[in-house]
Amino acid sequence: MYSYEGMREKHGRRVPQTVDAPVMVMDFWELSDVFLALGVILFLGVILNEWLLMFLSLGFCSIGVPMIKKRNPKGILFHLPYRYLGMNLPGFINPGEDKKYSN
Repeated sequence: MYSYEGMREKHGRRVPQTVDAPVMVMDFWELSDVFLALGVILFLGVILNEWLLMFLSLGFCSIGVPMIKKRNPKGILFHLPYRYLGMNLPGFINPGEDKKYSN
C-alpha cells in the first residue's frame, strides 16, 4: 500500500466540516426545493392522482419559490404566514407578547 501522508501535507488543504452555503442543484434550486418538488410529486401525483394541480404546484415549487428566496431575506417563506394570517405560536423562539426570553 502507498502512503499519501507526505503528499497530503505538501499539496493538501484542510476543509472545514461546516457548510456555509446551501447545497445547490444545477445552480438554481436549493436541496430543500428539490425535496419539496419530490413531495409534491409523491402526494399529488401518486397518492391523490391530481395531475393538473401537481403540474401547477411543481411550477410554483421550481420557479416561484427560488425567485421568492432570491429576492427576500432568508426565512421569508416561514415569516409570511405569521404576518398575513395572524398566526401566533408561542414557544422558545416566539415567546409571546408579555413574556421574557430569559430569566
